[in-house]
Amino acid sequence: MGFPHPTLDIPGSWPTISDELLRVHNTGILVQQLEQGLRGDSTVVAGHICATAWVFSPDARYVLFVRHRTLGWSAPGGHVERHESSHDAGLRELEEETGLTRFDVRSLLLGPALVHVTDRGGEQPHRHWNIAWLYTAEMDAPLSPIEGARWFPVDRIPFDGASDLPETTAALIEIVIRS
Repeated sequence: MGFPHPTLDIPGSWPTISDELLRVHNTGILVQQLEQGLRGDSTVVAGHICATAWVFSPDARYVLFVRHRTLGWSAPGGHVERHESSHDAGLRELEEETGLTRFDVRSLLLGPALVHVTDRGGEQPHRHWNIAWLYTAEMDAPLSPIEGARWFPVDRIPFDGASDLPETTAALIEIVIRS
């Protein structure tokens, strides 16, 4: 696909990502399509593998978003690089974008929560295949002011964000409540 840094692209074979998807909590059509892309199926929408770190308050009443320059409000996340798992990439992006480290969050699942997508337009339309990891954190943990990280009540999430924000947030709240 070509990108300024060495991202994992679909279609392509990435065994670490395939192994992580064996533990995905919510399976569905997007997981199936990503698995096909990981087997080199060229009929799958081409794109980059990305990781998102979804952080909720322990009571699941608040969710942490960052202000992204092209997506608007979104979960912390970004491209998975060739030397990383999606889990490690999600934690790296979380720290870069919010200041929270792996020591500030508590993982709720042994694997990814789900797969969600963000389709990008422009000169080279492509898909971001987002592998979502689910965490909780105390809301008084200090956030970095650089990226504009902010807690939102789950019943008042911003509508100027990534197109899948309401649907993905709702699906993840259900998992947090059950965990």
